[in-house]
Amino acid sequence: MSLVSEKFPDNFILGTSTSAFQIEGAGETEWKGFIGTDGTLLDLAIDHYSRYKEDLDYILYLGNAYRFSMDWSKLQRGPFNPLDQDVIKHYLKIFKTLKENNKKVLLVFNHFANPLWFYRSGCWTNKSSPVWFFDYAKKALEVFSGYIDIINTFNEPNAYINLAYFFREFPPKKFNPVARRMALSNMAKAHSLLYDYIKEKYPHILVGISHAHIIVEVMNPKGVKQQLIKKFFDYIEHEPVHEYFTKKGAKIDYVGFSYYGRILIDKFPLLAYEDRGRKRMDELGFPHDDMWQLYPEGIYRQIKFFHEKYKKPVLITENGTCTNDDEIRKSSLQDHLTFIKKACDEKIPVIGYFHWSTFDNYELYYGPSRRFGLTAVDFKSPKLERKIKESGHYYHKVVESNSIPEI
Repeated sequence: MSLVSEKFPDNFILGTSTSAFQIEGAGETEWKGFIGTDGTLLDLAIDHYSRYKEDLDYILYLGNAYRFSMDWSKLQRGPFNPLDQDVIKHYLKIFKTLKENNKKVLLVFNHFANPLWFYRSGCWTNKSSPVWFFDYAKKALEVFSGYIDIINTFNEPNAYINLAYFFREFPPKKFNPVARRMALSNMAKAHSLLYDYIKEKYPHILVGISHAHIIVEVMNPKGVKQQLIKKFFDYIEHEPVHEYFTKKGAKIDYVGFSYYGRILIDKFPLLAYEDRGRKRMDELGFPHDDMWQLYPEGIYRQIKFFHEKYKKPVLITENGTCTNDDEIRKSSLQDHLTFIKKACDEKIPVIGYFHWSTFDNYELYYGPSRRFGLTAVDFKSPKLERKIKESGHYYHKVVESNSIPEI
């Protein structure tokens, strides 16, 4: 019988995650002028760009690492242009503060936002898009590579292409399966170019993507309609998309994935952000947040699945709970970490865990009404006041002890 450790492995990463446009605002990206379903204009989001010094205190408190992206539209004003020196200086202050405080850095090169010049040229459907992106990334690496430990070339490319070209929730909000496939192919080419370049020039940096992977299961295995819905979800969201980035020589150093819960298929998918789905889950007694069914065991199942398939180390790039009830968030955090610890105790090489998100932010196409943060942001306050939540204090204890304390 194997001994179970009380702690996570030495050097285990425990951090939080953000994305530039969700905390800095729209900039000159395709999100400029975007209004969420809750009626809120994206604008400056939580105004992180001008308040980064204050926000770094929260970032440093909430982990031994930080996963974030920079605003490409601020750094580069056109294809093959030099990077803006003032913006470089801004981001260097963040990188240097993180390194001075011995924090690991995971940089996401593309997190759901692209410069307007890139977007107006067809975005990822343009055949030149991989070369434009590659040029930007090379120039950024020349400046920032010494501060970077891990890279996601792309955050959740599977979610991006589906929300942009299938479900019509991200710009350009068009149903276009042909454009979807073109965009996916070009993103995979860009990833491949950058992977090879980094392995040659900066071999110390680990490179991969973050793959959105939600567990989809049927409630009635004999239900033909349910099985068809599951097959559809799996085909557009999971391995057929992931393999664009992995099948050609497995150009990943680790498998990165985000995990938020499970979708059960009844007569329809049980989604907590839909009234009928939330009502049905309540009838069945299934715990959920404001988005999905809470299913912490799923994170363990995903770790095992990805490691067994790709024989690579695993990194949880995002996991969090969408709720205004911080007790639910805290309990869910503990439950998910417990299952990650189970995988570690089974000697599966798990690199670490990033919680989504450091702050309440502008949550994609919804707006600030959807809350994932370990730090509260008062959107009714003129100063957008910040305050660590109890779940944030709990996570700080996790990081300090490298273990899972009692709540």
